[in-house]
Amino acid sequence: MFQSIVDFYEKYIKHHLFRNEDEDDNAIDDDNPQIKQMRILGALLQKTNLPLNNRLQAALSIGILSFTGGPEATASAQNYIEELIRFLNRTLLLDKDKIIVLQSLSGICYNNVTNQNAAIDLQILITLVTILNTRNTTKMKIMLKYWACYLLNILCCNNIAVARRLNKTKHLHTSLIQLSESNWYGWPKNYAQVLIYLLGFEKQIKSL
Repeated sequence: MFQSIVDFYEKYIKHHLFRNEDEDDNAIDDDNPQIKQMRILGALLQKTNLPLNNRLQAALSIGILSFTGGPEATASAQNYIEELIRFLNRTLLLDKDKIIVLQSLSGICYNNVTNQNAAIDLQILITLVTILNTRNTTKMKIMLKYWACYLLNILCCNNIAVARRLNKTKHLHTSLIQLSESNWYGWPKNYAQVLIYLLGFEKQIKSL
């Protein structure tokens, strides 16, 4: 995965970041490198004439830069949340490509309440719950559910209103129980089990 990001950087980004001095004279002086790079990646994401794979690599890079580039980079990434959710809702988009979009959104929303609220306002909860409630259990579909579950954890861990809303969602509890029984090898936590507790489903079981 990271080698493909490096290749993408060398081919599409590096020559934009290291321009000659004449070009730099026309640049905005107070832009930091992370924001400049985010704008370049955002432009690539929004170029409809680019191959899909290139746009998805831009999406992934936006998520990584948002996660590692500091608060200004994360704030700048908010401009591309709507485009990413639009990608995620494409009916013909392959599961492996949807995983890339979820990875990007996870990086953008991690530890940033403003971005989390922006994604929630764009109805991402509906999309994520739909993914989790899908009955398909192929290996790639389960991996997609892992990332949907992880992003839901990010969106509701500090948002009581979202947790209460998800608690009332039909079939979600059953879907999370099934997903919690899968092999989360390689993940720091079983995020389906964590989400069961966050949403109060475990308390409901004990009270019966």
